[in-house]
Amino acid sequence: MDRMEFTQGVTRTRVLEKKLLDQPTIDKMVDAKDLEEVLRTLGDTEYASAVSAVEKGEDYEHILGFELKKTYDLMREISPQDEVVDMMALKYDYHNLKVMLKEHVMEKDLSDLYIPIGTIDFSKLKAMFKAEQMRDIQLEFKEAIAEIMKDYEEHEDPQRIDILADRHYFKHLYKIANGTGIDLFKAYVKDLIDFLNVSASIRLKKQGKDLRFFREVILFNGNIERDDILLTMNDSVDVMMNKFRNARISKQLLKGLEAYQETGRLSIFEKYMDNYMISLNKDSKSVTFGPEPLFSYLVAKEMEMKILRIIMVSKMNNISPEATRERLRDLYV
Repeated sequence: MDRMEFTQGVTRTRVLEKKLLDQPTIDKMVDAKDLEEVLRTLGDTEYASAVSAVEKGEDYEHILGFELKKTYDLMREISPQDEVVDMMALKYDYHNLKVMLKEHVMEKDLSDLYIPIGTIDFSKLKAMFKAEQMRDIQLEFKEAIAEIMKDYEEHEDPQRIDILADRHYFKHLYKIANGTGIDLFKAYVKDLIDFLNVSASIRLKKQGKDLRFFREVILFNGNIERDDILLTMNDSVDVMMNKFRNARISKQLLKGLEAYQETGRLSIFEKYMDNYMISLNKDSKSVTFGPEPLFSYLVAKEMEMKILRIIMVSKMNNISPEATRERLRDLYV
């Protein structure tokens, strides 16, 4: 990538960064007495247009969905290279792929589950799939569809659609990141895979899954060798901590594993993962020329929306501010 191409994009992104929610605003929403008060606070921020489009607080997903679509549309306009946005948008393609294939095999209408964000016009892919015009579908998606459909014919298990689609998603994501040659992008994908593999190992052990299932779920292309993850199948958390003490992500990984040991909750481990992924992107604040600030803004914006979702769900379920704060992630700002 030509770093000088991103000069204008970085300038525009710096303006957007200043509109990200700060800690006092988050604290005010956490301490709010109810969801309506949260929305009033949010109405004084960049989310004002999204808040005005809903009639009641329980429709908060519409607020987040509206803002997410607006954000991706804007970053498409700002970025001179599609790959910068594609890396974050690709997960929505594969989410939609899962929905489409489940609709097909279960013969159900799941149209309300589609997300209008991605690297492609998914309605066109869906039309080609229904017309059985597979030759016109992008290679990565075509390979994913073919393998998933073949697997369903053998097992007739809709849940396996998620496993196989995730495998293809991360293979595709790694291909895009590696193709950019940008160190941050490659590190982001490889580090994320490491965290997800460790998390999957813990979850599968709790579920009593066998080695065959482990092999299907554990992903390739992390910094930690896949075989080393597979070998943790019978390990305690203490042994895992010792094995991965020198991993690239070791600092937050070990903190996450310690927190999991104390609580038995994988959600705590996932919080440390999210915090690491945000911290990884903070160096982009000092980048003047290049794609990193644009990518990191998308990471920051998605994390901001995750934080808002946690707050809103907590208010709907009358969870205390103290308990809510324990679940919140770090901000980019």
